[in-house]
Amino acid sequence: MHSHHGRSPSPLPRRRSATLACAAALALLTACGAGGDGGGDPKDEKASKNGQTSAPGGARTGAPVITPTATAPVPQGKGSELPDDLNGDGYPELALPLFANEEDTGPTLLAFVHGSSGGLNPATRTVLTPEDLGLPARDADTPAVPPTDVATADLDGDGYADLVTPVNERLGEADSDRLHTTVRTVPYITWGDADGPRRGAKATRATLTGPDDSVDARRPAVGDFDGDGHHDLALVRADRGSFLVLYGPFGRDGKAARAVPYETPLGSGDSGGDISELIADTVDGDRPTDLVVHAMNDDDQSASVLLAAGPGGLARTGHKLREGNAIAFGDFDGDGLRDVAVGDSGTRNNEPGYETEAPDVDHTLTVYTKKTFKNIPIKIANMAGGLAAADTDGDGTDELAVALEAGGVEIITVRPDSPGDIARRHTLTRTAPARVDGEKIRKNRRAARLHGAGDYDHDGKDEVVLAWGRDPVFALYGDRPEWWWITDGTADKTAFSDKPFAADTD
Repeated sequence: MHSHHGRSPSPLPRRRSATLACAAALALLTACGAGGDGGGDPKDEKASKNGQTSAPGGARTGAPVITPTATAPVPQGKGSELPDDLNGDGYPELALPLFANEEDTGPTLLAFVHGSSGGLNPATRTVLTPEDLGLPARDADTPAVPPTDVATADLDGDGYADLVTPVNERLGEADSDRLHTTVRTVPYITWGDADGPRRGAKATRATLTGPDDSVDARRPAVGDFDGDGHHDLALVRADRGSFLVLYGPFGRDGKAARAVPYETPLGSGDSGGDISELIADTVDGDRPTDLVVHAMNDDDQSASVLLAAGPGGLARTGHKLREGNAIAFGDFDGDGLRDVAVGDSGTRNNEPGYETEAPDVDHTLTVYTKKTFKNIPIKIANMAGGLAAADTDGDGTDELAVALEAGGVEIITVRPDSPGDIARRHTLTRTAPARVDGEKIRKNRRAARLHGAGDYDHDGKDEVVLAWGRDPVFALYGDRPEWWWITDGTADKTAFSDKPFAADTD
């Protein structure tokens, strides 16, 4: 992690984070209580009665899914340097989107499962409502920002992660036809402490470049873009032709140490230079974190530019990357330097001209290393759009976790001497049973998908996390996940359902 001024560094190893780990299934059964999700196979009835749901299929099934109805106290730490450590104990948390009601079209709650030396225990969790975040009241004419767009970062350097939420503010009165209502988006900060976010305390409006400045309503990118040990925020501005970096530390008045606007580094041919999103490298405190600026696209692939970070902040020009729709940072050749991977799932918008694209572009990814900054595609036959970096064996070299079209994840290791070749590969697959809660699940909707990866128990090895949801939109887009498998190599540390989490807010 990184060294904050005036505060002792974390006693734990310096490791990055992105997803989830947990205690053994037996321990969880004791801590979490019982509650079945309903397997469809008679041989699973005994497990279901004990709060588990297992599915047929051997290794594809993985660990029994546990429903953690009970909760355990969240430990209070003394502060750490992680951007996603709410309770300051030195272990990162996993953020999960939740739906308070089945009829909700989008997630309305935000849950965090807390890390520990035993991994992530779903009984040790924090569930937050928009009211808990202390956000300003919203009228019915102003669209809400889903909690999945909340970012975590220790903005004031006190050792506890704060939550940053883009909030839509209406400017002026809405006309009766609602056609002329103007909305401005500004990030609000919910400050953290040893007990986690200060529930219900009024959030602080972050200061942008001026009273009329507005940003895009999506999750800010968190990094340390000047390497000074303080967390920074990068936000796409409302015009999408520029972005803003708020360099920390932040005061409790919401003002950053400095606010620096950047014009888009994308060329005019890249969707007119409009920015779709910003992807930051993982904050680990050993170096400044680079940033990728990704161009707008119409349900297909688009170009990106990699901006290098340094003592003065982000560069204003950088390396143009190949077109794709998935990006991940990692050290993929084991040389201690940070690389970037770009993947292309092959999806297209089917507009005229798409069929002229070379077929070898589809379902490929490219690893750009600092030694060979070249586009050398690797073919992944059934690659989907998701990528994550994970050092699953603790050897100091990241593998790439690649989402597959039919579900599951392929773990690949590239050759250091030839980034276009694969040295090792294996596949992780998990499936839901034929029936869940008495509902029949179609065979083509049972596969789990890649959610992310990270080291949540600080054992030096990353865990890859897969998720599954019964709603048809999950099989199509990965929306509404509800089951989670936390893998350790090819086995599982645990698996759980988030079904009882929403009841924590009752």
